[in-house]
Amino acid sequence: MNKDVEKTTGLDQWQETTQHYEDETSKPRGAEEAEFAGVGDEKPHIVKGDDSDGHVNWSKRQILATLSLSGLYVGSQLPLLLGAGSLPFIIKDIGGSTVDSWFPVAYSLTLASVSPFSGYLQDVFGRRNISLVGGCTLCVGIIVVATSHTMAQAIVGMALSGLGAAIGELTALAGTSELVPVKKRGLYLGAVTGCVLPFSPYAIYTTLLGTHSTWRWGFWIPLIWNGLAVIGIALTYWPHSQLRAERKTFWEILPQIDFIGGLLSTGGLTLFLVGVTAGGTLAPWASARVLCPLLFGIGLIVVFAVWEWKFATFPMLPHELFAGQRVVAMSFLVAFISGIYFYALLNFGPIIYLDLYNPDPVKAGIKGVIISLGVTAGAVLPNMLLSYYRTRNREILAACAVLTTAFGTALVTATPDNPIRTVAFCTISGFGVGAIVACALTTAVTAAPDNIIATCVALSLSIRTVGGSVGTAVNSNIFDTKLKKFLPTYIAKYAMASGLPASSATAFVQLYLTAPGELTDAAVPGLTAAVMEGAAIGARWAYAESLKYVWYTMLPFGILSCAACLGLGNVGKFMTNRIAANIRH
Repeated sequence: MNKDVEKTTGLDQWQETTQHYEDETSKPRGAEEAEFAGVGDEKPHIVKGDDSDGHVNWSKRQILATLSLSGLYVGSQLPLLLGAGSLPFIIKDIGGSTVDSWFPVAYSLTLASVSPFSGYLQDVFGRRNISLVGGCTLCVGIIVVATSHTMAQAIVGMALSGLGAAIGELTALAGTSELVPVKKRGLYLGAVTGCVLPFSPYAIYTTLLGTHSTWRWGFWIPLIWNGLAVIGIALTYWPHSQLRAERKTFWEILPQIDFIGGLLSTGGLTLFLVGVTAGGTLAPWASARVLCPLLFGIGLIVVFAVWEWKFATFPMLPHELFAGQRVVAMSFLVAFISGIYFYALLNFGPIIYLDLYNPDPVKAGIKGVIISLGVTAGAVLPNMLLSYYRTRNREILAACAVLTTAFGTALVTATPDNPIRTVAFCTISGFGVGAIVACALTTAVTAAPDNIIATCVALSLSIRTVGGSVGTAVNSNIFDTKLKKFLPTYIAKYAMASGLPASSATAFVQLYLTAPGELTDAAVPGLTAAVMEGAAIGARWAYAESLKYVWYTMLPFGILSCAACLGLGNVGKFMTNRIAANIRH
């Protein structure tokens, strides 16, 4: 006997569906368990099949919902972008220079740690309510930062912002992917990424706000933006998605949730990233402050993998994500390696245009904008090309990896005398790495089953951030070691070439690096304006020499990235007209 029951109230709204259900009282228990675990399920709720015309019904509500998702994606990037640009003004206002490195790290750490479990929950319960929780958390975190009077408060706010941004970013990417034909996911994901373009000159925005108004507007603006996006989602985003437990109610699903896996993955990633971030900067690598979280984190991640593989009955990491193809696994590998290179440009790009060249805020801001535009263009254009050249994903990604590696390595030629060439190399390399980062996610989502899209997106985001954190730890230690060696030498060399007596060199270098305000003729005999100018030029050459070793270190990772892109596998067979979901009307 069949019944039609529409579940639209109470906790069952978490299932985000208005489909009609069959009465399952006659089903054997074994079949029910197999279905719940996702074994042998048919694909219910597919809006259009593989061989359909692929036409999307762009109703007003669906258009507004997609725009709201795009807005939330952009809003999820803003605290990190505008926060990084505002950091010097924040330190000047509220202090905290001894712990300021945790300001951006808190954001990235929570984003990477929370993403996997958030994606899993979305694939089980649906996107709408979880995305609203994430958007509201993001807004709360921004408010905490904007009203901060201590750096500790600001760091807590960035951690909350990262938590909300993790949910917001994965919702936007997964939610948009399932609304369009699989073969056009690259086109639409490229468009979503391109929405961040108006904020690419963030370095100029934050400089102008911090100089002429207050750095706090660098957070009030994201708050307004995200508030509008959350309101748009609340009013229009009612997705009719495929879920991993379609025929179950909230209370039937809840006891089966992989809370152990969530605890192991979140705890393991958090501890690992804390240890990697602290190593060599906040504490020596051999210290207990670094080794304890690092080793415990690795241990928990290993236990998580064993748990998911052998024991979890409704795992966070479903086996079908990797079954029958290597595209997803190789895409994750590409995301990890490209994350290393992406964070190298993200972290050391500002050093190039602030310390290697004239530190004038406007000129530095223009250099930063050009590089940011290159990264954004790379994340948009090659991503769109994946939809037009459906069997050429390997070639597109490999070409971008070659660009990244070739022009990234060419940055070893950067000197204080060639700013135009250096910015050009940075921009082209940024274009390549932006493309790899974005396209790796798109290829993974293209091959992933429709009912675990959010899990796939979340894992890609998390893996990329973990790769970036590992790369940052390695590069920062190399750079800091070389800079400590070269900086005194080059400052003394160029200062003496500008007229500083050799007998004054030691005292001059010591004061120049530790207490420049105490540099006087009495303290340093022979001190002149020409000597100071020579020392500034020497410092720039020391930065140039130290940065070379960062780009040399990146070369092997670039080569690995090229190889991984070629090993992706062809996604052409997945590029069909299937549409997984739509917005309820």
